Amino acid sequence: MRDGNVVRPGYRTPYLQPRRGTLVGDAIYFTIRLDNTIIKYEWGQNCLSMIKPPITDTFYIALMAMEDGSLGFACIEGSSLYLWSRKVNLEGAAEWVQCRVIELETIIPGADSDGEAIVVGFAEGVGVIFISTGVGLFTIELKSGRVREVDEAEVYFSVLPYMSFYTPDRGELLSLARTH
Repeated sequence: MRDGNVVRPGYRTPYLQPRRGTLVGDAIYFTIRLDNTIIKYEWGQNCLSMIKPPITDTFYIALMAMEDGSLGFACIEGSSLYLWSRKVNLEGAAEWVQCRVIELETIIPGADSDGEAIVVGFAEGVGVIFISTGVGLFTIELKSGRVREVDEAEVYFSVLPYMSFYTPDRGELLSLARTH
């Protein structure tokens, strides 16, 4: 990068992405902005490691827990949604395996290869991916393939769905408040 007569190196600062992490087994996974490098933290072993993603040149991705208990990775290239799973091969090494490709042009209106379709979230436990396009926000149920438009076109960077929440018993809260 040029600044007057001074040449400054172009670089990107690695930091955690402002998107949800994913819990798979005894590990939680997050992504770093720099090349979507995946950070794995294993609770039981108090161990931190880094995993190279299957695709590094796309910004909008989602990490997910797959049905078989493996780590999943979703991204869009062109007009296709790519799903990857981290599997252990016969030699005992973990590797990315492309498990599915969904052609978005055929199921979402306006999801052509102009680059407007992006992955913005994943709903754990129900297998639903959120896709933002120039014509709206859509969900894709991975099992059934069902597509629904859930909101109009807006600028979405990350969707953080929640499926339920817990409200403690009001009486229990009052008794706790009185004892302290």
